[in-house]
Amino acid sequence: MTLRFHESLGRLVAEVEAAGIPLDDATVFLRDGEGRLMVARESLPDAQALAASLSKTLGAYASMRPVIDGRIAAALVKDQAASEIPVVLPGRPAEGPRIIRMVDRRFVGADWMVPPEPVPQGGPPRLVFSSLKGGVGRSTALAVLAADLARHGLKALAIDLDLEAPGIGFMLLDASEDPAQDRRPNYGVLDYLVENGLGGVADEELFDFVGVSPFTDGSVDVVPVVGRVTDQHPETMLAKLSRAHVEDAGSRGPISFTNQVREMVDRFAARAEYDVILIDARAGLAESSAPALLALGAEILFFGADQPQTFHSYRYLFAHLLHCFGTGPSGYRDWRGHLSFVQAKAPSSAQQRIDFRDRLHGLCAEFLYDKESLAADGSVQVADFNFGVADAGRGVPHDALFVAFHPDYMAFDSPSDGTPLDPDVYRGPFGDFLNRTWDLLGLSRDGRT
Repeated sequence: MTLRFHESLGRLVAEVEAAGIPLDDATVFLRDGEGRLMVARESLPDAQALAASLSKTLGAYASMRPVIDGRIAAALVKDQAASEIPVVLPGRPAEGPRIIRMVDRRFVGADWMVPPEPVPQGGPPRLVFSSLKGGVGRSTALAVLAADLARHGLKALAIDLDLEAPGIGFMLLDASEDPAQDRRPNYGVLDYLVENGLGGVADEELFDFVGVSPFTDGSVDVVPVVGRVTDQHPETMLAKLSRAHVEDAGSRGPISFTNQVREMVDRFAARAEYDVILIDARAGLAESSAPALLALGAEILFFGADQPQTFHSYRYLFAHLLHCFGTGPSGYRDWRGHLSFVQAKAPSSAQQRIDFRDRLHGLCAEFLYDKESLAADGSVQVADFNFGVADAGRGVPHDALFVAFHPDYMAFDSPSDGTPLDPDVYRGPFGDFLNRTWDLLGLSRDGRT
């Protein structure tokens, strides 16, 4: 039977183990950008025989040089990109997984291999609005929270990282031919990523990327995806987009898209004394979604409707993260405690919302929560990060926030009609969401932390 991608790594590990090679820190497995595999260890008893065996067993999944030894192997073993992952051997699931060191080279998707950044102590809290499908009101919820923060005298910065489908700038910043009424900055995130990779963006130029959205009792600073200049020259939008994800050429080597986004957010966040940083992430599992979810040291809100496709998408993401980071020392374990789910377009029925929460508990138990175990004396070892289905409150991921379905928000995409950002309107559908989000951020309505 033809070997397939999901079987190939397990087959390689089984062959290496059968050859008597230890699966220790001196052995590293590699998968190249096309999916072909190899194993590296400085000293091997019969590298040629193992290479011939692997080429036969792996077929198309064998690298042209499936076994690497000597000085090249010694360097590969020290590769900083190596991470510990579990691998179940084919036909032997009862034996449990082997823990191997793996380097996964990718043409795209490398940003999903960056371990999650822990939430730092100090500085304004950061809150990422994410969804794995569009059309669930993620950006609208950000706009409503920003308006609510401003009306209570807090200073918020909103950054739009949804490069392919910008939203926040259009929601919060008025566009006008009258310069006195035009709230758009000249530039946005897309321009920053392009220009910073070429000649750089000086600190004194950052103001040209920030617009101001006024409210009755305050304002919100907004860094949109695009500004006035791109709107005036729309033919440049896709040309900029194609270059925004390119690695920058730094003096110490290439700078990844993730590191560019991290540096950019840090710079804009340091411009003023902000109380909170709100970040709108790209929907889905594309490369550009990864930095907002993994690299910003933020609280994460995952928006999703109660639909099968929502849970399937969550499984793809969390299975990847558990596979890559769940067994090794990384920020993953801390990161889990800083994510919350939000039921979008939630029904009025409390029981239906409980059903959604219960389904989330099953997902979290499979991929996020630690498993209880039995000690040698038969006693139960309590897991560090584990919650029962009835547990609730801050820091319990499956205890979902919710935004109630409301027809006034079905087509909200323009500042020309400010009704959806009127507190008398948004308190109804967003009341629970706002109360719990303020608590999540450690903020109070009187403006004190």
